[in-house]
Amino acid sequence: MLSTCISRNLTLAEGCRRNFTKAPGEFPGNIHGRASGRDSRTPGHETGFTLIELLVGLALALCIAAAAAPLWLSLERTGSRETDKTVQSLQGRVAVARLERDLRLASAAGCPFSVTVPVLEASPSQVVFLERTGEDDAPILVEWEITNRALMRRWGFCPEVRPTDFRHSLFRDHKTMLEDIDPESSFAYVLGDAVLPGPIPAEDLDAIEAVILDGDIVSDDGRGSVEVLTTARVAR
Repeated sequence: MLSTCISRNLTLAEGCRRNFTKAPGEFPGNIHGRASGRDSRTPGHETGFTLIELLVGLALALCIAAAAAPLWLSLERTGSRETDKTVQSLQGRVAVARLERDLRLASAAGCPFSVTVPVLEASPSQVVFLERTGEDDAPILVEWEITNRALMRRWGFCPEVRPTDFRHSLFRDHKTMLEDIDPESSFAYVLGDAVLPGPIPAEDLDAIEAVILDGDIVSDDGRGSVEVLTTARVAR
């Protein structure tokens, strides 16, 4: 019996030895096949880009960028121009609203010097008038002027004597309401059924019913403009 067990063990050991000495493809379950699949990669066969391929790709990218650059710059300029136009339009509305308010409040009541009409000067580039600030307060002196491609608003305290000319030293506040005004912009004046460019004679100042501001804001490159047009009624 002992000899039989020893014989069986020797037979089993011989069989195991034979299995492990088989050819690589003969392993059970294709064990060596899976291992050889992982190890089949060898140095020198790795995939990637060569230097020539990288240079060609870089050259193509530069060509595409050079072709797209003018379009991008054009779109950028167009967007900037539209933004500037929007800002100028808003500034024009603010200036127009302020001019209309000033002229609506025009009044000679309480003026230290003798005058019966609020408008004191009316020319194509300048309109000067008195504006009331309160029930019991003396009016202030207000000037709107188109000068040096700008629309200016100035005000100062009403002097004791009527000025012979309205120089800038009479005013204490100087504010630029609009810039880049077309030099052809001007004021005009409504007298009854007539619209006159000015200057309006002193004897006709009391007949002024409204002031017309007709101007344009010109862009820096001269390719576009924003119209500034309003009819501001006097003391109404």
